[in-house]
Amino acid sequence: MTDGPFKNLKLDSRSRRFAEAVQNEAEDHDTRCALGSDAIVNGILSGNDGLIRDLQSHGADGQLDLDPKGSIKGIFEKHDKSEFSDDLQREVAMRLHDGESSRDAIDKALNACVETNIGKTLTRIQEAGLEAHREGPMHRDQLDRLNEGLGEVSKSLDRARIQDAVKSCDKNAFKLDAKKRTGLDDPIL
Repeated sequence: MTDGPFKNLKLDSRSRRFAEAVQNEAEDHDTRCALGSDAIVNGILSGNDGLIRDLQSHGADGQLDLDPKGSIKGIFEKHDKSEFSDDLQREVAMRLHDGESSRDAIDKALNACVETNIGKTLTRIQEAGLEAHREGPMHRDQLDRLNEGLGEVSKSLDRARIQDAVKSCDKNAFKLDAKKRTGLDDPIL
């Protein structure tokens, strides 16, 4: 894969593998979807898993929280900032402001942010493809296959499973689905 058109672009290894699979006609649709889901989940959880765990456990002790906005803000302040955490903090704050319980606000905000991040990940890969095409290592037909494949995969992603993987901080949720089959004797999952 180091010789591919994405080798020098600012995509993590899972996103590069997904992008290569999307434009490769030899990869089946289910594998492409699994690779895309794996890239999305790992992109979200990298650096955010502690924050998500802390938010998920907020209120689990059964204690009455007299200042849910303050305690949730404290959770965010405890963790490093990222694009995802900034989006999540805004979503949670908006829902708390609208009067939702902290549990509902966190759950709905996570769902919304995962959905937003799916779009951002696919857009980032599209932009990387355009950059690779402009710089020369990617041919026009490869770029067309990439864009077409991203559109097909986008429609087929199991969003509920992606959300569950993020909420449970399971970076390996799609590992078996995304695993390359190299021989005829490899089981089809």
